Order: sequence, then structure tokens, then C-alpha cells
Amino acid sequence: MNTLRFKQAELALAVGAVLIGYTGLAAASTLSVEATADTFLTNYALQADSDMSSYGAMMISSPQADLVQGISQVRTMENLVSYNSASIKSGFDSQFGAGNWHVTDVQLKWYTNFDVQGVPANNNQFNVPHAGYFGVSYFSNDSWFNPATAGPTGLTVSTPKVTWNSVYNGGAWSSLFSGQQALGTFYYPTGNSNGTTDCVSQQCAPRYWDLSLDATMVADIMAGGYLSFHGYAADDQVVYLVNQLTKPGAHPQIFVSAEAGPAAVPLPGAAWLFIGPALSFLGPTKRKFTAGAVRA
Repeated sequence: MNTLRFKQAELALAVGAVLIGYTGLAAASTLSVEATADTFLTNYALQADSDMSSYGAMMISSPQADLVQGISQVRTMENLVSYNSASIKSGFDSQFGAGNWHVTDVQLKWYTNFDVQGVPANNNQFNVPHAGYFGVSYFSNDSWFNPATAGPTGLTVSTPKVTWNSVYNGGAWSSLFSGQQALGTFYYPTGNSNGTTDCVSQQCAPRYWDLSLDATMVADIMAGGYLSFHGYAADDQVVYLVNQLTKPGAHPQIFVSAEAGPAAVPLPGAAWLFIGPALSFLGPTKRKFTAGAVRA
């Protein structure tokens, strides 16, 4: 009887069970929602105290002047976007069972309809698009907007206003970004959209930004809470216009992927001491034994 073959099969099942337990082979599912609120901050002297949440677009910009449109002041701009993950949580709960799932990926989808490097938008409140690097961070203070007045109406809060001065110059929101967690640095390449593209058909330069899985963000998704993100320049070149909720057909979105079961646990180093030799043992052998054979 060939007992070696049976032992190999049994060992293969054991090794497979260990690997499946640590890697998670369940099929992933992806759900998405549009933003609940968005706005941007600008240090432009005429707007540093203004609510910028209903302008059709927001901007991430390194310090730049817009001499093409007659603006000599060097302006810096940052954006804020929040998403309500309640429907994402309920969707995954329905698919996998309440709480019986884990997040595997989070992506932001942002559109822009003024995407050509060196070609300004039709509004001098924005700087001129330019390729470069920007960062995205996650912050846990979701009180910067009022869900009842945000969304398609474009307004965040009326009092106190979320403005450059109220965030950076000792105002009411000076601690807004306290404890924020960096989720990645990304390269914005610019493109071909020039403002005439039909955003309703989703042709306004959509781009996906794949975020790192910060533990606080993941916990908020699992709880179905609001998710607030802060976009800012990461070099001295980038100027990136992003369409707001008040721009028809090009709203900021978030895509969350998940799989059933708890998050995979990293395989302990000691386990590989067992699996490595086991895998080599599972390989083909040139020696064949038959019943009654004598082993040397």
C-alpha cells in the first residue's frame, strides 16, 4: 500500500487550511456613496473668511498666483470632503451578516472639468491647473458640516463658518485637523478636460485615489459613521481642481471594498518553519515504493 501518497494528501489539506485561515479567500464586494459635504479653504485675502462650499468646485493648490486672470496674490488652497458610510455598513451587513466582514480597500473618486495644465478655470477664485503631488489625511471631527444643510445645497455650516482664517488663524476651527492621519501622497498628472465636457455622462476626468487603511477610518466605516478627508498640496507645483456636490453629474464619491469574516491575521514567522519543509515534502518524488519492497 502506498502510504506516502495518503500522507501527502493529508498534509496538503492541513497546509491549505492554515493558509486559508491567514489570507482570507472570500470574494470581495464593493459599495459606494456620494459625498455628504464638501468645501475648500483659501488664504486669498478676499475669501479667507468666506464659506467656499457652494462654488461648483474646490481646489488643492500649492502657493501660486494667477497672473493669467489678474490675481497677483500667492494663494494656497485645501479641500475638505465628508461621506456618510451608513449605507455601506448596512449593505455589507446584509451581504455578510452584521459585523461579519472586514474592509479591504478604500478609494476616493474625484472629478475635474478643468484639467489642462496652464489653462485656467473660468473663475479667478481658482489657481491655474498644474501637475504635482498632493496628500490626503483622515480626521475624526465631523462637526464641520451640518447634514441638514449640506449635500446638494452646498452649505456646510453658517456659524461658525469653516474658512481659512477660522482653521489656521486662531478661529473657532483651529483644532479641526488635530490628530489627522495621513492616508497617502498622490501624483496629479493633469489631462484634457477643459470645462466643456459633459459631466452628467461622467466624462470630467474621473480619478481614483487608493487610500491606506487607517485604523480609525476603518473603525468608522464598520460603525457606519461619517468619514472626513483633508486634501492639501504635497509639493510647490500642484494645482488640482475637484468638482463639488453643486456641480451636476460629477460629485465626489467613495468606494469601499470588503470581504466576509474578520480581517486576516499576519502569518506568524514560526508557522513558516512548519509550512516551508511541508511544501517541499509535497513536491514530486522520484522514488516509488511497491508493496513488499525493501527500503535501503
